[in-house]
Amino acid sequence: MPQHATRYRRHRIALLLLLPSLAHAVYCGGPAAPEENGGGLSMQALAERPASMLTCAAGYWAEKCGDHATAHRIYDKCIAAGYAGAMIWKALLLEDGAGIEPDPERATDLLHRAATSGDSQYATLGKLHYASNLYLGRGIEKDEAAARQWFEAAAAEGSEEAATFLRTGYHTGARDQSGLGVGAPPDAVAGPSLSAVASDPEPLPGWALGAMLALIGLGAAFQAMRRPTRERAA
Repeated sequence: MPQHATRYRRHRIALLLLLPSLAHAVYCGGPAAPEENGGGLSMQALAERPASMLTCAAGYWAEKCGDHATAHRIYDKCIAAGYAGAMIWKALLLEDGAGIEPDPERATDLLHRAATSGDSQYATLGKLHYASNLYLGRGIEKDEAAARQWFEAAAAEGSEEAATFLRTGYHTGARDQSGLGVGAPPDAVAGPSLSAVASDPEPLPGWALGAMLALIGLGAAFQAMRRPTRERAA
């Protein structure tokens, strides 16, 4: 492999390794306040904007940064505007008691709203979590027959976790505080909590947005650095 190609590959790997740190810097205290930074893309700047997919994603990253107050403020704004993803993320925080008093009843109500929202991205995930709460009797009276119907609905829409539960009686698409999934696992292995696992799978979380922005900027800069080398080689 030519030496310049090897260098390019190493630089590309280094850039990819740096992306999580760059995204963290952008969202967890990077740029100045909105009025000092032309609006910016910092977490606080996004928190001041009207509800949108971008704003709701910033709520996810605010929670990952430990800023519970900002996360709840963003989620409440997005829920009022009808964003189903925010309903699920807020429900997970209510179940875990993250920055707020635990409220399983309200959490389950939000999950039901998400499940029946018709949202193309989040309704299926809402069905999975609502079915799980019905099965466990968490925030609602335990009803395994109704839970199965919701699992079947989620599975019909493509939820692999729901299909796994119907086949095995256990799934890890949601976890409790000890890290266990829903149902009776053949070999219980603890893992991340429910809020760390269940809120990640859907598209465009905050860290991904930050990584994308960082990659675009760094990629453009890197290509500009390489252009004279390519012209000399030609």
